[in-house]
Amino acid sequence: MENVENTVEILVADDEPAVALAIKAALKFCGYGALTVPNGQAVLDRVQAEPGRFPVVLTDHNMPVLGGIGLVKALRAIGYPGRIVILSAYLTQENEAEYEALGVDQVLSKPFNLQALRLAMGQALHPAGCQS
Repeated sequence: MENVENTVEILVADDEPAVALAIKAALKFCGYGALTVPNGQAVLDRVQAEPGRFPVVLTDHNMPVLGGIGLVKALRAIGYPGRIVILSAYLTQENEAEYEALGVDQVLSKPFNLQALRLAMGQALHPAGCQS
């Protein structure tokens, strides 16, 4: 793992505390920092309060207050320049099409394994290096 990734902090949104903790631990194992929040509104608040801090938002699709699709729309509306990765145990074809239309960088299925998470973060943070 590259040492440069140790300074990267990922903003993680999941309304299930145990899932958020597991994601945070997995990201730490992969060499990333993580801040967890319980919903999309908290993501939006953090991104607006600390612009540039989080190069990747990793968010659940189905959450109270502000879910994945609403969050992605709000992030796009404020000009969030980072990458967005969606986590979901189940998405309809309509959800997938909407995420694609909104320019989401990747969708990661739950449950995920460490290798899938590491690959998703690598692709989100280094897209040019992953296109070859």
